[in-house]
Amino acid sequence: MNKLELMKTANEIRKGIVTALHSAKAGHPGGSLSATEIFTYLYFEEMNVDPKDPKKADRDRFVLSKGHTAPGLYSTLAQKDSSRRKIS
Repeated sequence: MNKLELMKTANEIRKGIVTALHSAKAGHPGGSLSATEIFTYLYFEEMNVDPKDPKKADRDRFVLSKGHTAPGLYSTLAQKDSSRRKIS
């Protein structure tokens, strides 16, 4: 992905975060929104992950120890899966 595509993806992830928190009527958006670029870069450029094969032995693993940013991670994973379906 080029920089513009990554920026557009990050914006879609932000939309997912806000939508999820609004639907849940709970949560803290700050941590997730501030980590969006990190999640986007890791999952769309750097990490070896494949939504079609989540148990692949040589996949990269991401450990999130900051629970307040979980909505950002969930939104990123949903975006990764939806982008895979668009390509297929």
